[in-house]
Amino acid sequence: MIITLTGTVHEKGDNYAVIEAAGVGYQVFMNAPSLAALPTGKEVRLWTHEHVREDARDLWGFARLEEHRLFRRLLDISGVGPRTASSFLALGPVTEIEKHIESGDAAWLCRVPGVGKKIAQKIVLELRGKLATEVGGEGGEDVVAALVGLGYQREAARQALLRVADKETTEEGRLRAALKVLGKK
Repeated sequence: MIITLTGTVHEKGDNYAVIEAAGVGYQVFMNAPSLAALPTGKEVRLWTHEHVREDARDLWGFARLEEHRLFRRLLDISGVGPRTASSFLALGPVTEIEKHIESGDAAWLCRVPGVGKKIAQKIVLELRGKLATEVGGEGGEDVVAALVGLGYQREAARQALLRVADKETTEEGRLRAALKVLGKK
């Protein structure tokens, strides 16, 4: 399985980029915001997922590891294919998408073309509570564990971290900000 790809962006299409690495051009499918951010003619490193079916072998690309992780989690849900999972990532930052899943906001998830209420509810049902290790990016689980160690309920700690994850970049900053949120309750 191809997990990362480093090469030069040779060309961009409607929903893909051609990344040339070691003399081979790889067609890498991406959502529109990620594709627009790729600089043509420059070297990039992408996280990838190789999706194999009996009639095709597609490579999907992501600029950040957390996008790759959420994409793979979404693929585990029956009824969600790579095109739909990639469309979810176009809704916004991973932390925002995870917040809506964790809060049970199936209506917000229905903003993805082709996703109805049933699939959105299935995503919430299957992923809610399972994103805790990824909440808040790298070190999110450590922040939740620290808050639980201080006597807070796990769910309350996770929700507080969800509220501050996109505002703070360091683990210490997230812990302080989450403590402030919990202190206001």
